Amino acid sequence: MMKRTEMVVVGGGLVGLATALAATRQGMQAVLLDRSARPALANPDGWDSRIYAITPGNAAWLDKLGAWSRIPSQRICPIDRMMVWGDSAEDQLQFAAEDISTPQLGFIVENAALQQALLETLDDAAVDLRFEVVCRSASLSDEAATLTLKNGERINADLLVAADGGASWVRQQAGISSDKHVYAQQGLVANFETALPHGNIARQWLNKDGILAWLPLPGNRISIVWSTERAKELLALDAAALEACVAEAGQHVLGALRLITPAAAFPLVKQTSHALVAPHLALVGDAAHQVHPLAGQGVNLGFRDVISLMQTLTRRHALQGWGDLHLLRHYERSRKTDMVSLQGLTHGLQLLFATEHPLLRRLRNHGMRLVEQSALKKSLIQHAII
Repeated sequence: MMKRTEMVVVGGGLVGLATALAATRQGMQAVLLDRSARPALANPDGWDSRIYAITPGNAAWLDKLGAWSRIPSQRICPIDRMMVWGDSAEDQLQFAAEDISTPQLGFIVENAALQQALLETLDDAAVDLRFEVVCRSASLSDEAATLTLKNGERINADLLVAADGGASWVRQQAGISSDKHVYAQQGLVANFETALPHGNIARQWLNKDGILAWLPLPGNRISIVWSTERAKELLALDAAALEACVAEAGQHVLGALRLITPAAAFPLVKQTSHALVAPHLALVGDAAHQVHPLAGQGVNLGFRDVISLMQTLTRRHALQGWGDLHLLRHYERSRKTDMVSLQGLTHGLQLLFATEHPLLRRLRNHGMRLVEQSALKKSLIQHAII
């Protein structure tokens, strides 16, 4: 069997789902494939330990797609302020929404809640979603991209979009290589109830022990992401010991903590694909790039990829196909600056705060104080909320 479509998206994560939805909103016929089972419905009585800080710009875009408004308001927590500490309590940066006259710096939302909202919106739009589908091969020609599935079906598309993660099968099939750096740290995630209200403030500590972020959830709850070489040691602790350790690392600013989701850890990787496009192919999200989570911008970067890809496709003239390489080059060029600058910033900060060199420690803490007292702070906030 052969199916013909305008776009086929491989990868059913947040960025893949958003790609299929955005393409459909632009009038394209899209098919989405994922090898995993369709995600279960979000649990209204529990909390997902995988959370994202979504920028106002991306939240507004998701709202235009019809997905954001489907997330229950009681599962979204606005970020009104961000506080960042260096090696001591005196080395501090504060970013407030009011500094740039914006309502919020961002929104904390659970992966499961946002995923469900995107799936429901796609279902309503009657998009062809296929889960538990295994792809056997992918080929690119001057005319189209062709996927051959394990069941023998072939899908012929004007544009194949790889949204299948850092170990992208599509990227490998296309012969696109990448540069990869695996950090010695791992990312530890867990959710806690707090004795004191968090005030819709995102808190982050950068020091020799790693990078610890406390992100506000609705109510007296936080989600943490701790990038540390001690991840295995922390995972081995019982609940009481982990609660005490995380509270101490966060200077007890929210009082006692109570663990409400099991802790988990994931590897930290910086990866850059050598190309983002080929004839009839575009890479988005982690298939295109991976960054250290210290800025919480990984999924935001992926959403900006999709926005840029859709804007590029609107430039297509009547004689161009959706997968025309000259057209897709505009997308690749448009993403390079955002991608490289964010990777450079996160990687550089990780290296700077991992060192124990006395001179570099003085420089990093002095730098934080300079930013706090300068106009650069306002520029940094404006860039972060796009």
